[in-house]
Amino acid sequence: MLPRAKTIYENCSVLDVSGNLLFRAGRKKLDWYLSRDLAREIDETTIQLTFQNKGDGRSKEPFYLQEMRNACVVCNSIDSLTMHHVVPYQYRQYMPEDIKSHSSFDLLPVCIGCHDKYEQHANALKKHLAQCFDAPFAGIGWIDRPDVGKAGKAAAALLSKNPRIPKARLRDLCSVVERVALDRTALFSDQTQRWVETCQDTAQISANETLLHELCAMEVRVAGPDFRSHGEMVIGALMRSQKLPHTCNACKELVDGGISALVVCWRRHFVEHARPAHLPDHWKHWYRSELIPIYGICVGALGVCGFFASRALKSPEVVWDKHNNPYPWLHVKQNENVKLMDPNNRFEKQWSRDRL
Repeated sequence: MLPRAKTIYENCSVLDVSGNLLFRAGRKKLDWYLSRDLAREIDETTIQLTFQNKGDGRSKEPFYLQEMRNACVVCNSIDSLTMHHVVPYQYRQYMPEDIKSHSSFDLLPVCIGCHDKYEQHANALKKHLAQCFDAPFAGIGWIDRPDVGKAGKAAAALLSKNPRIPKARLRDLCSVVERVALDRTALFSDQTQRWVETCQDTAQISANETLLHELCAMEVRVAGPDFRSHGEMVIGALMRSQKLPHTCNACKELVDGGISALVVCWRRHFVEHARPAHLPDHWKHWYRSELIPIYGICVGALGVCGFFASRALKSPEVVWDKHNNPYPWLHVKQNENVKLMDPNNRFEKQWSRDRL
């Protein structure tokens, strides 16, 4: 992977008509608005829209409003940066549109060195997913073309123009190239196809260097009409809630949680193995936003349960020390309330247990 040639984050600002920050963008986006008279320029990195926007943009998402640093989130280096897909693109491209579109949350700047180190761990997880979901890492549905491979090697030998190749061998090489060129004309470029169709002397085919170069560049193994990639099969299994007999417990939890669980899984994996020490603010990996109400309800319910359990254990009906305090209810005075509330104000004070 090559580093990015241009700055990753230009941190330009787009404001609404009221002057509120809508979202961050690159200079190209600002020029798009300005060229259509949809905004006015405040300064080199800020524009203000001249029309009333329909939505709120990213105004309620602090992650997208902050200024992003052009530095590796792992080691803080500013050299040889690339954009790392926390959720690999081979899975993300098959996810529903509402998850994958217009979201840079899982795109983080990482230097080449840190990226290469992490990819070793990422490949191990991909291979594990391949085993659990019967999704070969190379995909299924490939078509092998051994004749094209043989012709490509013959073309490379002819292009080398090695004088030590025997004439008989040269004739064999030319014959291989000519056979593929005539039988598989559709594999070549339009210009080469027209030349082959109008060629009167087949011996000239093996002398056409453009045709030979195209043969050398052809793939021996190509995706067939029924080809399915590894990522497509994994996402398909999650969307169908498919559990295989040999699927591990962790992957079964992914199936139960769906595609969102896979996203969280990759975020956790990146944090645990890459150990990024310079993540941007508001970047979270351990929860899904739709689960926040459930977390709140569970925490509240546990708190209420804990309160009433503690209160019940401290009631005068519970005996903790049968030798020193066998009858704790005898210590309750007539003017003391032992219940949670006293709406009629019939008691002067609340009873509290001062000893076991």
